[in-house]
Amino acid sequence: MFRYINERFKRFSLPIALVLLTFICFIFALMSAVTAFWMMNGRLPDNLVVVVAISSIIASTPMILQSMPTIRYLQESSERLRQTRNELAERVADLDATTRALDAARNDLEKRVTLRTAELQDARNSAESANEAKSTFLARMSHELRTPLNAIIGFSELLSHPDALPPENKIAHLEEYATTIHKSGKYLLSLVNDLLDLSKIEAGEMRLHVEPLDLATLISDVQDLIKPQVTGRGQRLSCDIGEGMLFADRRAARQILLNLLSNAVKYSPPDTTIALTCKTQGKKIVITVRDQGYGMTPDEITRAMEPFSRLCTVETPNEPGTGLGLPIVASLAKAQGGTFTLSSVPGTGTQAQITLPRARALPRETAAVA
Repeated sequence: MFRYINERFKRFSLPIALVLLTFICFIFALMSAVTAFWMMNGRLPDNLVVVVAISSIIASTPMILQSMPTIRYLQESSERLRQTRNELAERVADLDATTRALDAARNDLEKRVTLRTAELQDARNSAESANEAKSTFLARMSHELRTPLNAIIGFSELLSHPDALPPENKIAHLEEYATTIHKSGKYLLSLVNDLLDLSKIEAGEMRLHVEPLDLATLISDVQDLIKPQVTGRGQRLSCDIGEGMLFADRRAARQILLNLLSNAVKYSPPDTTIALTCKTQGKKIVITVRDQGYGMTPDEITRAMEPFSRLCTVETPNEPGTGLGLPIVASLAKAQGGTFTLSSVPGTGTQAQITLPRARALPRETAAVA
């Protein structure tokens, strides 16, 4: 009985449970008294309810006293269970949040690993490409350097060895041999200068002496230097020069123009025109070299801007050079505060454009290449 009562009343608060328990005892005693008096006397006494109420209170007192600790314990246990359930729910929520955070961290780590792997692969590919380009460059340079050296050594031996040729043959071919030695020496010097310039630029040790240069005088000097190459290949050089003063390093500016014009001559067929234009645009001077050569694809333009890379096409399979001309042009233009752009369409020619400032914020003294 007590277990039944405890199970049924543990959900209520203690006062309500006691009232309900007393009321149940009263109803049970009242029904029992009514039944007994009716069966014994055939009637109900007038004070039956009062007697039953007092009897119910007296009868329920032991049950109440017995049930009170149990009800209180069950209520406290229920409260502890409710708190434990809430704590477990909070812990489950925390575990879910931790799981989601770990999943997010794992996904982020996987993305970083994938990205880093791709970067390392790109770096490896770049290093392999650079190594291949340098290997190709060394193979090409060995040929480029050996050819003029062989000419210089061979013809100088003919001239210096007393038994190499009869004296009359030496005198007859003296001018020819001297010219060949001179050309080979100049070509060898240009190769060495390109290598030294590039190494200085990459090491940040090339120094530029910025000074005011007359644009017309600079173009005229370059035109005199490049004219023999243009004439020798049956080409034409058209110059449209505006007025203006250029603040730049004289040697660097001349080398930029010579490299661009030499490339235009080298990669253009005979009976074509190479156009050189110089215009002033605000505080800048724009120098454009446009040829009517074979042109390049976007991929070939990218390769042409890489050091040691040369373009060998069907039209120009054996053109000499180191593949350093355009990279040197870009580096020298940047060092003087300018820009260099190259655009081309296969079959229609190539346009190289240099933009240099008319005035420099730097003092007119020796400036280091950054």
